[in-house]
Amino acid sequence: MSVSVKKIIGTSLILIAFFSISNTVLAQESISNSISSINLNISPSSPRAGESAVLTVSSDSLDLNSSEILWYIDNVARNSVVGRSITIKTKSSGEKTNVRVVVKTFDGITKELSREIIPFGVDLIIEPMSYNMPFYKGKPFFIKESVVKIIAAPDITINGIKVPAKNLNFKWSKDDYVLGSNSGRGQNSIIITSSVPVDDIHVGVEISDDDSNILAQTSKTVLLNEPKILFYEDSSIYGVLYNRAVNSGYFLGTKEELKIVAKPFSFSFLKDISEEANYAWYANGNSIAPVGKTNMILLRQTNSTTKSTASITLDLNNKNKLSQYVSDGFNLQFGQ
Repeated sequence: MSVSVKKIIGTSLILIAFFSISNTVLAQESISNSISSINLNISPSSPRAGESAVLTVSSDSLDLNSSEILWYIDNVARNSVVGRSITIKTKSSGEKTNVRVVVKTFDGITKELSREIIPFGVDLIIEPMSYNMPFYKGKPFFIKESVVKIIAAPDITINGIKVPAKNLNFKWSKDDYVLGSNSGRGQNSIIITSSVPVDDIHVGVEISDDDSNILAQTSKTVLLNEPKILFYEDSSIYGVLYNRAVNSGYFLGTKEELKIVAKPFSFSFLKDISEEANYAWYANGNSIAPVGKTNMILLRQTNSTTKSTASITLDLNNKNKLSQYVSDGFNLQFGQ
């Protein structure tokens, strides 16, 4: 009887030892498999709503060329997709798209990775702070020694609720340099002053939540332009005729006089009559003094029967910013 007990105990010990060894082998296999991993990249990294995004699977340890790669979009298999990449179109702002990729290698290793794509958007609004003509629907130019305001308008919806800008974190950059003093929570706008010499500026913004998750990012190049002068007829009946500039020339015909008003376009002073604005008028190269306001000139003809042409020129500069200068004019045809 005692011999049988010893045999049973010995057998149990052998079984226990075998079970422990099996667990060790399984653990080693698990560690070996965990070393093999896959990565899922998306381009662009922060796609906008309704934008096409390319997802690519990669691995440093697995041979993906000889592997079977399966893609699932919102748990629906894309049977027609073969290969490392897939292109999808994102949904509306705040709506999730679930992407899952499964990789099956030739030697039996299976790896899968899932990712949620939630598109958010942000637009940059460029507002040069320069003079603009009345009724002009466009925007002034960004010119040398001027100021431009850039506003980030985020379109970020979480759980069906649009997140206001004051609850988001903004990181601004100019020409790839982070503008730390202009960045922070609720800082959805910046003001940039150009200097001399100046070129186009590249402005970027990155929006994140309080957990430092990047929600949206974008960038835009603000192009440098030159200021202009636009000339308009100032009618005694209708006022300034802003619907038609006379830069290309004006036929006076039998009219005895013509009043022209010059409007600066995109100069950094905010009024056409300003202490900063210096107007100098010329007729055929000779200096002439304007009547009344310095941006207006009254032209008269004494003999409407003789045909002639006069070149009217205006030099306009900003007294405080030497790089803001332009010379322009038009031809005035007299007589019938």
